[in-house]
This record gives sequence, C-alpha cells and structure tokens, in this order.
Amino acid sequence: MRKSSKEHKGQLARREKALQAETATMIKAPPVETFSAQMPAFTYTSLCLDPELREPLVKRKKVDHETGR
Repeated sequence: MRKSSKEHKGQLARREKALQAETATMIKAPPVETFSAQMPAFTYTSLCLDPELREPLVKRKKVDHETGR
C-alpha cells in the first residue's frame, strides 16, 4: 500500500522535529572531557607539533605472538 502525500509530509515533519530535538540536546550537553576528544589525532606520532608529545608516555612491551608473553 502506498502512502498518501499527506502521510508522507507528516512523516517528514515528525522526522525533522525529532532531529531538531536531538540536536538541541547535543548542544545543551556538557563538552566531552576525555583525552581523545581534547587532543589531536596525531598526538604521540612524528607529526605532533609538541616535541614532548611525540613519544608515548609509557613504553609498551614487545609481545611474542607465539608464546603470548
């Protein structure tokens, strides 16, 4: 069964209203305070502008994939 143009317009209006409500909620929400949200994606890489952040804070151990250690 095919929807009438009135039903289609109503559906579009409801979808738009829901989208506006979601957007308003996101705007009112507090900013994200996580490290990944505050720092650029290239932190701890050779592209990082800050020389102190070019190396990771903690060196990772090499894992032998055969033994799992």
